[in-house]
Amino acid sequence: MERHLNKLVSPGFLVGLTALLLNDFILKQQFHNGLTGKLSDFAGLFIFPLFWAAFFPRRRFFIYVMTAAAFVVWKSTYSQPLIESWNSLPFVFIGRTVDYSDFLALVALPFSFAYGRIPSGIPSPRSAIYLIAVISMFAFIATSFSTRTAYDNEYVFQNSKKELLERIRRLASHDISSSFWDSDTFEITFDSCIGRATVNIQEKGKQSVITLKEIDYRCPSPEEKEKMREYFEKEFINKLREEPVTKSAQVDYVWGSVTDNNPRVTPPKRIPQNTSPFVERTPGKK
Repeated sequence: MERHLNKLVSPGFLVGLTALLLNDFILKQQFHNGLTGKLSDFAGLFIFPLFWAAFFPRRRFFIYVMTAAAFVVWKSTYSQPLIESWNSLPFVFIGRTVDYSDFLALVALPFSFAYGRIPSGIPSPRSAIYLIAVISMFAFIATSFSTRTAYDNEYVFQNSKKELLERIRRLASHDISSSFWDSDTFEITFDSCIGRATVNIQEKGKQSVITLKEIDYRCPSPEEKEKMREYFEKEFINKLREEPVTKSAQVDYVWGSVTDNNPRVTPPKRIPQNTSPFVERTPGKK
């Protein structure tokens, strides 16, 4: 067992662990770009199965297969009922952003598997091994850490709801879901520590009102309510007011939910392009 546990203090494992912690606690807050959005997935998939294989070496292949399967489920909408059930309990709130491009990180598993077969080097003290094990568990949990902050900010657009939805569709980096056009409540996922914003859109006369209801913060560092609101306005509201609306580097997916009380997230699929024209808008905020 000692020979396998030494893998936890091997150079490859320590580099992966450092990258995971550095990205979650510093890089995401500083840069919040595509690289930081994926680095945790690559680093996590490299060291997570190594960690468990060090304790259960005879189940090594099974651990890697289950890691791949669990990652696919976790990053898909199929894990939503489990997450909602957990978050209904008085424990740590967890969350994740559903982004199917994250599946690219699965390529880290073969490299991790190959690295795990390399014999461990010089034996290390048991105390050092267990210290790294505790830090690793903390890093795994911190990656899924999430806090929710409630809002009630309104943003008025001089557009019909259909026209506003078309603007939102053009803003998102990925195609929207088929339920998008019939929804009132929407989840906007960002490529940053602000993983998701929940908004409601209602048509009032010839205007449409976007109401910010909630923001999920996905980094372990403390969140600041006003800064999160400012980020949402800068990366979503202000870009919707620009002419013309173009793809955003920060807005990944926008998914529609049919009801407010029981959000139903549907995986995005490609739909025909809408070419309806825009109307002139007048910025407004309540």
